[in-house]
Amino acid sequence: MFLKSLLGGLFMTSLLVAFVLAPLSRSEPGGGNRGNTNSDQGGKQFRLMTWNIGNADLETETRAHDDDLEAVARVIMDNDADAVALQELTGEDQLKLLLRHLEKRYRGYVCRPGKGDRVEAVLVKDQTDKNKKLDVRFYEVSAGDRNAAAATFRVQKDRPEIVLVSAHADAFNASRRRSFTEQVVDWTRARGGNGFVFIAGDFNFEVSVRNRTNLFTDDAKHDSESFAYLLKYFRDFGSGAGETSINNRRIDYILGPLKTVTLNRAEVLRGAAVGRMDHWPLLVEVEF
Repeated sequence: MFLKSLLGGLFMTSLLVAFVLAPLSRSEPGGGNRGNTNSDQGGKQFRLMTWNIGNADLETETRAHDDDLEAVARVIMDNDADAVALQELTGEDQLKLLLRHLEKRYRGYVCRPGKGDRVEAVLVKDQTDKNKKLDVRFYEVSAGDRNAAAATFRVQKDRPEIVLVSAHADAFNASRRRSFTEQVVDWTRARGGNGFVFIAGDFNFEVSVRNRTNLFTDDAKHDSESFAYLLKYFRDFGSGAGETSINNRRIDYILGPLKTVTLNRAEVLRGAAVGRMDHWPLLVEVEF
């Protein structure tokens, strides 16, 4: 009896110690609407999401569905994202519909489709400083026969500029992925200056050591070299978050500064996909 009581006491003590020592800043799934708050050290929290909202339904429409946009907007607002990179929209009309579902809290832009039939978009949450809206500028990044969408903005007037590119590389050709990646990186490096630069999107790389061969790449060497080129200049913030697509692949990335920012959270929101979506959103929270 004494031994059972002793073991029970030790167990309860270990639970108490674990609770006390647990980090108070641990992020919870979903994130709620905590908003952007300054840390005790004066840092600025910044939430960035990337999401390919296309579909795996090969018999009908594989691009984003209008009927799914209300759910997409709810995920974005529930997680209080400061900026979002979206892939596989149908065009500007669909972006306008999404912005209405976002209750005009965000500004957005879609690039031209290039030789494809789908477009990429960037969303930036409206920020104010002393009751004045901060400026947001949008750009189209030309990379071979594809385009990417980009935005420059600030989350506070006295903070450095943020550059965000929403990118979507070729799904089946590794050589085109390599060329696309290099051109997007070169554009951001020329544009970044002293600001914070992020590239987010679906790169379709196959760099997993588990999958030696598959149907999604014709040259794994090209993919590894493309990924290495990204990592030369950027940090892979979602590296520990796991797979981002329903076929167990990690192909959606958020890449940002190698230094000057602290990663607080990286999470794949696996309960967010609706309908026949084949990707889950990746959400990261960093602190400047």
